[in-house]
Amino acid sequence: MEEIQSSLPAPRRLRMRRALQHGGFIFGFAILFVTIVIAIFAPFIAPHDPIAQNLGVRLLPPLWMQGGRPDYLLGTDHLGRDYLSRLIYGSRVSLIVGFSTMLIAGAIGSALGFVGGYYGGRTDDIVTYVINCRLSMPGLLVALAVISLVGGSLATIILVLGLLFWDRYAVVVRTATQQVRNADFIAAARVAGASAPWIIWNEIRPNVLHHILVIATLEMAMAILSEASLSFLGLGIRAPTPSWGLMIAEGRSFLFAKPYLVWVPGIAIFLLVLATNLLGDGLRDLSQPEGRR
Repeated sequence: MEEIQSSLPAPRRLRMRRALQHGGFIFGFAILFVTIVIAIFAPFIAPHDPIAQNLGVRLLPPLWMQGGRPDYLLGTDHLGRDYLSRLIYGSRVSLIVGFSTMLIAGAIGSALGFVGGYYGGRTDDIVTYVINCRLSMPGLLVALAVISLVGGSLATIILVLGLLFWDRYAVVVRTATQQVRNADFIAAARVAGASAPWIIWNEIRPNVLHHILVIATLEMAMAILSEASLSFLGLGIRAPTPSWGLMIAEGRSFLFAKPYLVWVPGIAIFLLVLATNLLGDGLRDLSQPEGRR
């Protein structure tokens, strides 16, 4: 690690050193990286077919509990499906929803923020009005209403959440753009004849990118929680597709007799959401001079 740091330019070595000293950032990055690797290589890691039913081994407890079997490390559910395999494949749904929602909402919110913050005046008034209209609507309740009308599917959940979770991007990017647009280097670009889109993309965007990254991690966590909530309520991912929220919903009938059916996917959701939030906090601390240690 020291050899890698010594081969980097001084600013990069400084950022690398600060990142390695930030415990929350390292923990969040490690959990998220491991989850991504598990999701990508799920067919090679999962010991069983996640949707294959075997009523002969239904409701087996995890290995460390009495009656557990080594070929079913986390036990089985009420239909005899391997719980570890469903947990592994469920990470794919959470990550796909989280990343896709983050990209859609980030593109919409950042575009509105850049336009309103740079142009100001009547344009900014319109953008502010649109943001206020979005803030007046409770996001999860709107998602529940829309999905209940059109039906739940992975694509529908991603699209609905992406169209609802852009407001925080717009507010932060708009404020950051207003702080940068009167800087000397922006005035120099205008004098040189640069167009407004060129200035926004090449001059303003790099200076507010760290704000976007921080918001992206927070919104990804919110999207993961929202998908789990919708699946738990029966309006999200449909059975037998593995989803952590759906696994909790299916296991709640056996909460007192087989509590592992609820707390295993619950812990998975907790760790993934905690990791994304810690990653966002770490990016904020590392990108702001007053927060660097």
